Amino acid sequence: MEYTNNHTMLSDDDLDLEDELEADITGPSPFNLDDIPVVQEVDEDDAVPQEAIFDGLFLHQEGAPSDGPTWEQTPVSTVNLSSVERMFRVNDRSSAIKLLHRRVNLVLDTDLKLASDDPTLLWQGSKHFLDFILVVSGKIGLQAFLPKTISDHNFSVTLNLRLQCREFRPKFGKLGFDPTGSMMAIGDGQSAELWLGFSPVANVEDINIANDSPLLSEKHGDTRLSSVHYRIGVMFLACCLSQIPSMPVHVMYPYGPRTEFNEWKIEDATNVLDQRVIVLRLQDVLLLHRLIKIQYDDFVANAPPSWLKDGWLQQHIPISVACRYGQNQPIASNDQHALRVEARNWHHERDYTDIRYLSMAVATHISCMIVEDWVEVPINDILSIHDVVYNSPDPDVRRPVDLHSLPLRERETKKEINIYNEEGRRIPRFYGRSRVDGPKCGLLVNLETIPQLFSSYVTHDEHLDLDADILDLDEEQGAKIKVYPQAFLRKFGHLQSDSILPHFKTFIRKVQANIARGRRGRDRMDDSDDDDDDDDDVVNRNLIPPAIIATGCQFYNEVSHRIRPNAGLHEVQQGRITSTLSGAYARGTGKHVHSAIMHNCRLSLPHQRYNNAIKLDNVPRDLRLENIYILQLESIDPAKRNGMSIYLDVIVPLARAWSHPHVCDALRPHLAVFDPRVSPIHSLSY
Repeated sequence: MEYTNNHTMLSDDDLDLEDELEADITGPSPFNLDDIPVVQEVDEDDAVPQEAIFDGLFLHQEGAPSDGPTWEQTPVSTVNLSSVERMFRVNDRSSAIKLLHRRVNLVLDTDLKLASDDPTLLWQGSKHFLDFILVVSGKIGLQAFLPKTISDHNFSVTLNLRLQCREFRPKFGKLGFDPTGSMMAIGDGQSAELWLGFSPVANVEDINIANDSPLLSEKHGDTRLSSVHYRIGVMFLACCLSQIPSMPVHVMYPYGPRTEFNEWKIEDATNVLDQRVIVLRLQDVLLLHRLIKIQYDDFVANAPPSWLKDGWLQQHIPISVACRYGQNQPIASNDQHALRVEARNWHHERDYTDIRYLSMAVATHISCMIVEDWVEVPINDILSIHDVVYNSPDPDVRRPVDLHSLPLRERETKKEINIYNEEGRRIPRFYGRSRVDGPKCGLLVNLETIPQLFSSYVTHDEHLDLDADILDLDEEQGAKIKVYPQAFLRKFGHLQSDSILPHFKTFIRKVQANIARGRRGRDRMDDSDDDDDDDDDVVNRNLIPPAIIATGCQFYNEVSHRIRPNAGLHEVQQGRITSTLSGAYARGTGKHVHSAIMHNCRLSLPHQRYNNAIKLDNVPRDLRLENIYILQLESIDPAKRNGMSIYLDVIVPLARAWSHPHVCDALRPHLAVFDPRVSPIHSLSY
């Protein structure tokens, strides 16, 4: 739900209709499983609670007594997925309609679902992506926009001061202040949205106040500036731009030609809005950055009483915020040359010296396919890469093994006897052969069992009790999990949580130890004493907040990105057929809308368009696993506070953690594997 405050209502004096249409209200936004289509939005009190979904999963099992309404008391019948597929294939409308007259549980045919430990399955998790990044500066100025270079002929920033209607959409990450009525969109640059965030002065000057501020995932109001505050922001930027010799901007009245705001428009005071956009080169941005830092205090001090009466201008400072989402850029390549190139790109992209928070969504695709046969990897090939191989990923119990005497498979189960490298990662002893570009298995989460993984205790490591600092979790409440059953399968679907799997603590702890400054940089599970440390110094350094926090995750099938640009725009969830049927008596504007929807349905129905989108043999079917991390850069060692270290020491190891046995072996039993003949999402189109 979106929350609005009356103080942020837009003034007709500031924007005309054409400006509002340009405001990009329906622009790109993060892929969030919690989003729903606008046409389906309901009041929070009327929405189906997650408790009801869990009841459907765990309490209302087949054959269980029910004391609900009449519909719930109706006997439940079952229908196989193959039967529904047949109805669709032969266009059996009569049988399909009959299904709507009774309660029906969709049951998968036994040959369409595979056990996750089936020996014919080849699992992979080597594809990693960066899907969201939010950069927040810790000082006044444009630090979040600046690259780590003094010259770049490819760099440009496009200012657009007509974006008063654009709302700040990220639902993950951290700003260090409440965004309600504080965010001003000012343009785009380097594939990112550019914002000024008017942060309270106390949040900028006191890092503890900023660190204690709510995350963006918590409820907040309308992020847009009020009409008055928006005008103040535009006039300040216009004053700064007018002092850049190459800019065609001038200001006649820095504080407006009249005393009261309702007596004048921005166009009366400056020509800054005469141009739709203003393109800035790197040197222009650097100069604008310096002017904002130098002149803001004087701009506030000289402001007339009408500008100061609500106290907002004196109590807030403009800091820079850069946001990029939906890019789905591959990262953490296995090719060492590509990895070095990526690291250099990160190093030059931004100067992190004055950046306070870096929030990001790091995703990994887990894939599964059926192999035709397995071929043994020659022992010499393994030993040419690994000097020593082990029988366990756990460094506390593992032992070196002799590959020449170690059997390939267990005698009874015929399963491969796994071996591991120095980092605890599995070394394949077989490689699978299958059809090139053949369809993969569809993957969903088993919603009945997955909550077990979010327990506060990890069985394979007695030390891994939950760390509330690292996982940003209330120890009393535990992880909050939202489930989204898919394709009428009830217990299989997608998941979202406000925490990550506790199995990641080992990897986050290593990252923390590698990058953090002071006491936090040391492995906190090392109980050894350091007599050289001064006691007072240890106490002070222990107060340093964690350098990295994990704040949430979501698991969903990758096909979601093909069938909808974001989670709220699913083709078959827009209510188009309902709108067509119910809009016959519409009048005025509603009549035109109904005609457009009617025309759309005449051309093709929603389920037909959906089926057309997923009919490819190689349609994406991987399970996408996204973790949300927040880097608190003021807790990072200054030598590590750069793009190269952030990429190589933080992003790469966290992305690759999904393929480590401690994580993937724990996750795999909680996944539902579907035969390549049927993707679980396909059944929605039957």
